[in-house]
Amino acid sequence: MRRIGFMAAVAAVLVGALGAGARAGVVNPYTPEALCGLGFTAVDQDPIHDAATGQLLGTVHLLRNPFTGYGCTVTLKSAYVGALTRTQVYLDPESISFAVDDGNRLYAAGPVYGYLNGGCAIWGGLIVDASGAVHRHDRANPAIGGAVTCF
Repeated sequence: MRRIGFMAAVAAVLVGALGAGARAGVVNPYTPEALCGLGFTAVDQDPIHDAATGQLLGTVHLLRNPFTGYGCTVTLKSAYVGALTRTQVYLDPESISFAVDDGNRLYAAGPVYGYLNGGCAIWGGLIVDASGAVHRHDRANPAIGGAVTCF
């Protein structure tokens, strides 16, 4: 009887430890390419860090389809994955108007599309943490709000 009780206690500790680790290390199941679609390839990306702690909260991705000339942006969460938190991504190409996806998201904001051939685009995103603090991507230029990429 003692042996069965000891084995049950060991099993309970292992299950508890494994369960806690699984919750702490939730991985985002999405990729930028899967969200943007067939033919889109990575051009650039920029992390979103918590300025106070340095924790990686997510990454803003810029992709382009070389066959169509269209670009795509997505913000993938690295923290708060599976929890509804405000997440944003935007794309502002020279040739067409500004496009944004902004709201409470579980995994990602976007995709946002725009025609990029032969011009420049401003792009970026943000994540709001559980306390309500807004965190913008690392290269966010205060004057324009985003990063600039030219094609």
